[in-house]
Amino acid sequence: MREIFERMRAAQDRHELWKVFVDYFRTHGVRTLCAMHIPPPGAPDGNRRIIDACGFLEPLIRAYISDGLWERDPIRKQVQIHPAPFFWSEIGELRKLDDGEQAFLAEFVAHGAGEGIAIPVFGPHGRNGYIGVALEPHRSHFSDTVLREFQAVAQMAHQRFCELLEPELIETVSLSRRETEILEWVARGKSNTVIGEILEISPNTVDTHIRRIYTKLDVSDRTMAALRGIGCGMILP
Repeated sequence: MREIFERMRAAQDRHELWKVFVDYFRTHGVRTLCAMHIPPPGAPDGNRRIIDACGFLEPLIRAYISDGLWERDPIRKQVQIHPAPFFWSEIGELRKLDDGEQAFLAEFVAHGAGEGIAIPVFGPHGRNGYIGVALEPHRSHFSDTVLREFQAVAQMAHQRFCELLEPELIETVSLSRRETEILEWVARGKSNTVIGEILEISPNTVDTHIRRIYTKLDVSDRTMAALRGIGCGMILP
């Protein structure tokens, strides 16, 4: 796996990384796969869906992204609480499906999707996601050794993806050093008066900085400011 890891580390953008990723899986006979990035709550790109896919029918991809099918996807929801890979067909055993989720699975199958494996991946600051690997009709499983390798490659690819995504987030939101300090104390539940005492500035100055933080992060209260700061990696949780 050393070669594939080195190629992923050398990728200079997400498109190049995706090509390396797809090439790797094709050497193992996988022709249909997808990768979904799930931003953490409060992140500046929280409403953004980054989904790469190859081999799936175009109507399914279009319905998933444009028609909001992803909102009913029980696999996407399950990977956020289930750290181990699982077969798509196991989803009904892993969680109680509501009507919307059952409708999703029916539409999923109607668009030609068969069996596959969901591989959860985990990134910094809660930037998680999952890799979907569809099984070819002639294959019912992968060996444990191959599956462990898939997990390692998927995790490495997601980590590199997050690294490549980070500059975009930094460009989206930028706080000054003082604003970052104040946001850290806000996230710890400190009042303006206490923050002023800690930083040796007046409460009014703290309030001015907080209002600027609200504007930059596009939020209206302290809780959302803290969540967004943590979500985009500006401050630690």
